[in-house]
Amino acid sequence: MDVSFRPLTRADFPLLSMWIAAPHVAPWWREDASPDAVERAYGPAVDGADPTEMFVAVVEGRDVGYAQRYLLDDYPDWSAALGVTDAAGIDYLIGEADAIGTGAGSAMVDAFSAATLERYPGIDCVAVAVQQANRRSWRALERVGFERVFAGTLASPDPSDDGPAYLYVRRRPPGGAGVA
Repeated sequence: MDVSFRPLTRADFPLLSMWIAAPHVAPWWREDASPDAVERAYGPAVDGADPTEMFVAVVEGRDVGYAQRYLLDDYPDWSAALGVTDAAGIDYLIGEADAIGTGAGSAMVDAFSAATLERYPGIDCVAVAVQQANRRSWRALERVGFERVFAGTLASPDPSDDGPAYLYVRRRPPGGAGVA
């Protein structure tokens, strides 16, 4: 499956707003999807004032989702909540409902985690926290080699992290730059 990522721009905000509000995304993303809220949440990173790197996921030539990456050290509260060091975090969503169940999610997570390990050569792994009830998401992680390292409630100050969660990591292969 052909997967690529292009940087998120303000021109993508209406699409991102629609995806965040979608019934299959909203229970897990837990953000205000209004245009003003999307501008406040994503504008600083688009402008380079926030270290999170944001992308539109393009699968088979079609915009189908969103992915972001960041060094956990840039967000000390989140890093402490996860308890993972020398890592990058990623978050992702499949916004287009008809792309669910097609393998697009697994392909996207696989390609994005490999690209993240290449982007940050000093990290040991990529970490992802998902709600336990979000089976599709954690199954996609497992299909592409992520290992579950925690099950429980995260001590996060962010209300969107409320509830039972899993923490997954994908480690850098020994001696490798990316993912084997």
